[in-house]
Amino acid sequence: MKVLVTGAAGMLGWDVCADLTARGHEVIGAALFEEGYLRLDITDTAATQQVVRDVRPDAIINCAAWTDVDGAERDATTAYRVNALGAWNLAYAAGESDCWLLTVSTDFVFDGKRGPNAPPYTEFDETRPLGAYGASKEAGELLVRETLPRRHIIARTAWLYGDHGKNFVYTIRRLARERPEVPVVADQIGCPTYTKDLSRKLIELMENPLPGTYHVCGAGSCSWYEFAQAIVAKSGLSATVVPITAAEYAARFNSPTERPAYSVMRRLALEMRGMDDLPPWEESLDRCLRERFPEHGG
Repeated sequence: MKVLVTGAAGMLGWDVCADLTARGHEVIGAALFEEGYLRLDITDTAATQQVVRDVRPDAIINCAAWTDVDGAERDATTAYRVNALGAWNLAYAAGESDCWLLTVSTDFVFDGKRGPNAPPYTEFDETRPLGAYGASKEAGELLVRETLPRRHIIARTAWLYGDHGKNFVYTIRRLARERPEVPVVADQIGCPTYTKDLSRKLIELMENPLPGTYHVCGAGSCSWYEFAQAIVAKSGLSATVVPITAAEYAARFNSPTERPAYSVMRRLALEMRGMDDLPPWEESLDRCLRERFPEHGG
């Protein structure tokens, strides 16, 4: 299968390209600025159509996104251009070329107001984003469904970390080496997801396509505070993780974003298809730390 990967130089795109190649697929990686990749700005409608016509892929995996949550609140127009228009452009180009599109979305499409004792969100629950980032991703979902109804896969994920690029795991490890105490939000709960687990499942969905929306995230759930505690302990570091509230975080770091307090997702679509084998987030964190930082034994 020939696969065009957008956002190929990013944390997720890097793993997707590597995993596709390892599975024997022909990969064309596209990125906005980075050298060594096909140049593509997915917000440029004509350019996107031309690239897809030239490449003639069997499938497109869209890993390109505006993921700066606070930045989206300050510049909603740009967030919509990347997350909504970009997905729309790819969906139309895929339709012209009769290929599949898999695009990555987020748990931020939910408002997270259910409370920690409520059941996790399924793919069939109503979306109700709190801010510009979630709304721009929701808009991208809607446009993809309308534009490419029979050949789209939408994969919602959450709390991504991986081997490449900035992420929560690296940030906590750095802070824990630099400071005796690390403040972390304790009243937001979600599903940490390792990009290597996500990449594998995205490719499996593309290899066995059935159009629709899927939740693809690490099994289990925790707060950011609990996630940080696990990172520090498993890294053999001695800093103390200090719980703070989301309101305290917003005030301390001048964040304009209201984030979902409870965005735990159930992978019901994968369950129904017999494809739900995502490992618990604790196991994935162990694997990430062992492979990336063997000097600490995980």
